[in-house]
Amino acid sequence: MFLAAVEPAAAVEPASDREFPRSRVLMTGTLMTPEGAVSVRIRDISAAGAQVWAETPVSGECDAILKRGAFFAAARVVRCEQRNLGLQFYRTLSDAEFATAFQQKPARSFLPA
Repeated sequence: MFLAAVEPAAAVEPASDREFPRSRVLMTGTLMTPEGAVSVRIRDISAAGAQVWAETPVSGECDAILKRGAFFAAARVVRCEQRNLGLQFYRTLSDAEFATAFQQKPARSFLPA
């Protein structure tokens, strides 16, 4: 009995029905919630929302502000699984606003001017 040669399967990304494509990232930020500020790791982000991991638990279904450097976005926590959160921005970000999420805040200079 002979085995037929089989081509290895190519990795195929599943088709997404999302209107705004996600950017996979690993960035830090701050999520301001009614309970206070929480340090987060941004795992993916789009013009419509983000997925973050919070260092401390966050109540689900609350309003929040995601901040990273000069980037601020008002959002609703729409999914909460342990410390993994799904955020939906209250409005779609423009390309320029979305780009600021990827910028580091400028380093402070401690040298005299």
